[in-house]
Amino acid sequence: MKRKIALISLLFMTILFILSNGFFETIYHVNLFDYFFNSNELTEEDREYLREYGPIIYASDNNSPPLRYYDQANQQYRGLVIDYLQALALELETEILFEPMVWEDALKTLENGDSDICDMYPSKERERIYLFSDPIYYQRGIILVPKDDNSIQSMTDLKGKTVGIQTGDYVYEFLKNAVDGINYSFDQDYEENLNKLLEGKVDAIVGDEPVISYFLDLYELSDDYKIVDQPLYELPSVLSLNKNNKRLQGIINKGVFNLNQTDIMAKIQQKWFGISTPIGSTERVTKITIYVVAGSFGAALIFLLIFLWNIELKKAVDVQTKALQENQNNLQMIIDGINQMIVVMSDDYHIISANKLFFKFFEIEDYDAFYNSYPVVYENILKLIKDDLSNRDMILKGRTCQVSVFRIHYDNQADRSCLLVIEDITDKKVNEARMLQENKMAAVGQLATGIAHEIRNPLGLIRNYAYLMKKRPVSEKVLEQSIAVIENSVDKASTIIDNLLNFSRITDETVVDVNLKPFIEDLMTLNDKQFNRGKVRYKLVLENLELRTMEESLKHILINIINNAVDAMTSKGQLTIWLHKNEKGICIHIIDNGTGMRRETLERLYDPFFTTKPVGQGTGLGLYIAFNELEKIQGKISVLSKVNKGTTFKIQLNDLN
Repeated sequence: MKRKIALISLLFMTILFILSNGFFETIYHVNLFDYFFNSNELTEEDREYLREYGPIIYASDNNSPPLRYYDQANQQYRGLVIDYLQALALELETEILFEPMVWEDALKTLENGDSDICDMYPSKERERIYLFSDPIYYQRGIILVPKDDNSIQSMTDLKGKTVGIQTGDYVYEFLKNAVDGINYSFDQDYEENLNKLLEGKVDAIVGDEPVISYFLDLYELSDDYKIVDQPLYELPSVLSLNKNNKRLQGIINKGVFNLNQTDIMAKIQQKWFGISTPIGSTERVTKITIYVVAGSFGAALIFLLIFLWNIELKKAVDVQTKALQENQNNLQMIIDGINQMIVVMSDDYHIISANKLFFKFFEIEDYDAFYNSYPVVYENILKLIKDDLSNRDMILKGRTCQVSVFRIHYDNQADRSCLLVIEDITDKKVNEARMLQENKMAAVGQLATGIAHEIRNPLGLIRNYAYLMKKRPVSEKVLEQSIAVIENSVDKASTIIDNLLNFSRITDETVVDVNLKPFIEDLMTLNDKQFNRGKVRYKLVLENLELRTMEESLKHILINIINNAVDAMTSKGQLTIWLHKNEKGICIHIIDNGTGMRRETLERLYDPFFTTKPVGQGTGLGLYIAFNELEKIQGKISVLSKVNKGTTFKIQLNDLN
């Protein structure tokens, strides 16, 4: 037991040391040993070295606000980093001179030894050229894109895109190693790259978050451009030195260490951003602080947890086992109470679970009986699953059933296991067909009055010419004329009756090729008398187009919408039907100049039994049925209406397979 306590105590101390060391490295950028035992005060030798060395020359970018930029108005080099370096100069008791220039030139002067320091991100490639100080602050690299561009969500989406970037910026080194296939557009500073983005010459710009955010606010671009949520990186910014300045590096690190123990950076950031820590690694500090506290308390509790672990674990397993069994029983009760057949199939296409309705419908007692008694049904279901088909109708035991397939995923891994939902929709289909036919017969009744008059005209002609033929003697010319008129009248009456019978025929779901131009012309002929009675003129603008669809459903859709349009128009109304092809398929516009509809009417347009017509003049089922029939043929409908201006129904159609 004592050995266990000693081991646990050692483990506790090790964890506490690791967490504390990480905390000091994050806050002060030195390890625990250096913080307590190494002196970071300037020595007399350090001061003498700085006096002999002379002013430290800082060369960097002249246009990266708010980090550093040359203020033309005040003729001064300003910025957050400039303020920090001025504080560093006071800490080191020396002078730092500032030389603003193009970023690419600043890197060259540092490499050549013409300047002493420059702030940048450290990297392996730069480590071959420069020495680095301890970190002074943290900042992120980001991507800026137009607000309406959703094609770029992370840096991997930059592949194949044209990206604006500052020459010599670290972000180029980062992206070059992370993503292939980016087209780079280099410029001397951020502002020039931003102009390229505004002109559409690049798809995005990348770089430091504070600089890009500054220009967004400066030019008020936040409404049109956005920063991608996922940053490229969050890295420390350090002071870089020439490879030959090892002694100066040590002195600068002392100054950085002493400044990190004050709140100077927070004050500087508050000056430039209005908040205390906008670009520092606050989140990391907070996390590590929590880790230190949590680790300390957690380690202290390890003793107790070890002794109680086995007992508590057994209790937890018993509770979870009982809860799991109860949940399983409750779930089975819920599934058994559902009005659809629920079937779960394994990855090798065998049934592993089903509800009571499944067994009742197929009159079986186990799964083997289903395989043996209904092999064809089983094969058809397997075909649906393997072909990734769903919501398909199947005939099962003489009943029409809809089969829906849902894939089951475990732990975010795709699996062939699936859930089948089988619903008996026979009664639903019968009721829909009955309601459709009743609505169609109501429309036939409305057409009957006009059609009866149309048939009476050819019948009158037949009677008159039959009377002439009875006279004796009858000339050959009169006889030929009489026969021709009688034949034409019979053909006209027959055509009218055929159109009416075709419309009143019980709707089937046969998919055929329909020539839309004569199809629409025949529908208009069928309604010709209704147009005349309402003094409505119509205009057809029809292209010669064919569509593979359910002819009866399409006929019913158009008749209902046309009838509604005629009812909405007063005397001298104008109905226009425009048939054309667009990028989405075939489009039919039905346009009237009638009374139009209010917004509250449009919101309930397809509700069953909703109508604005007087009692006895409408059932409120026409557009409801038309909408359902349109869904059946995979079409879409939209409506644009203005009161006292008219209404336009737009029907979008595509071929059915």
